[in-house]
Amino acid sequence: MFHLPLLTPLLVAVLLLIFGSAKAQQGQTVHIVKGKQVTLRADAAHALSYIWFYNGEPLQGQHNQRLVVQEGGVYTVMALGDDCNSDMSDPVEVIVDPEGEVVYLDIEVRNLPESKEVHLRQEFNYQLMVLNNSEVDAYDVIVTFSLPLYLTYLGIDPDGTTDIQYNENTRELTWRIPKLDAGEAASQWIRVRGEQVGQVITLAKVSSRQEDINLSNNESESIVMIVNFFIPNVFTPNGDGVNDTFEILGLDLFQSNVLRVYNRHGNEVYYAIDYQNNWTGQGLAAGTYFYHLEIVDGKGKKHNHKGYVTIIRTAPQE
Repeated sequence: MFHLPLLTPLLVAVLLLIFGSAKAQQGQTVHIVKGKQVTLRADAAHALSYIWFYNGEPLQGQHNQRLVVQEGGVYTVMALGDDCNSDMSDPVEVIVDPEGEVVYLDIEVRNLPESKEVHLRQEFNYQLMVLNNSEVDAYDVIVTFSLPLYLTYLGIDPDGTTDIQYNENTRELTWRIPKLDAGEAASQWIRVRGEQVGQVITLAKVSSRQEDINLSNNESESIVMIVNFFIPNVFTPNGDGVNDTFEILGLDLFQSNVLRVYNRHGNEVYYAIDYQNNWTGQGLAAGTYFYHLEIVDGKGKKHNHKGYVTIIRTAPQE
């Protein structure tokens, strides 16, 4: 049931009373099964009579408050008073399904971070995906994506859509899709950076001009943990008390770890279970070595990190 106001002295609202298998939809549109009907009712303060219009043409003899509709088309109404008339109401479109069956829309949004855990100041992506799971095309699809304070918005995939606007005040992105064909999907990558340690919750929502019969998939929430975790690529074990060990920041946040270090020939030169940030590279020449760090988080999930670290040996400054 819709209220469609007119903005001049008489305010008119068109109310849809639904009968049979007709069902109101968003965007001032209603579908009815062939052979059924829908009643439009106009309400306006101080109105003496009404003029109903069908596809822009006045309907002869239709001056009552109610109009019974069986034909597809666009309906509007004007209220008549003693001294003035209202403007034309907003249109109501009636669509008659030719197959005798009303088909409704089901669109879905997915909010997919590329990782459930990222490091402090790390850049990463969210993939926003919209799916049309129905047999009808979706029109005027709008996706919103809210960014919490812990994230800095960096931009969108340059190869993606340009129909995305970011509001710095509300920290919300709005993605507009004029038409999403039946059975099709659209996606967009959002680039952000984690600015503070902690849990980050983002929410994506989708809506369209038509009514959606399945509201359960119109919102998608994701949770990402930003951890203060950093693996250096160089250390200087010269005994000056600064950067003397291979110190992995945030290692204590994890349940357990195993560290392996290899030389350029692939030979293991260091191994530690539950590494305590105490490796000085003792007995090894200056140069580049390769590490494999396996860590287990609080949920028992393993994470593997591989990279290189360079040992620089210099005499401590006086």
